[in-house]
Amino acid sequence: DIKKLTKRQGRILIKLVDRETSKSSYDILTEFRGEITAFVWQSVSRIFGHDLKARYNPKYGDDRIIESVIAII
Repeated sequence: DIKKLTKRQGRILIKLVDRETSKSSYDILTEFRGEITAFVWQSVSRIFGHDLKARYNPKYGDDRIIESVIAII
């Protein structure tokens, strides 16, 4: 269940969605729910230390680790 994800698991899910769709979570929210809703969720995510507009970069930081784990699978 998505509602039961930890904060860390949620961040990884956001990165994987970006990796698969080549769109940030903010862009996806804007398409499906509108700009106001996307803005609200972006504001909430910033309070908790994340940015929905951040892009997946397989050559940097945590994204590099995620990419190496995916390569093993």
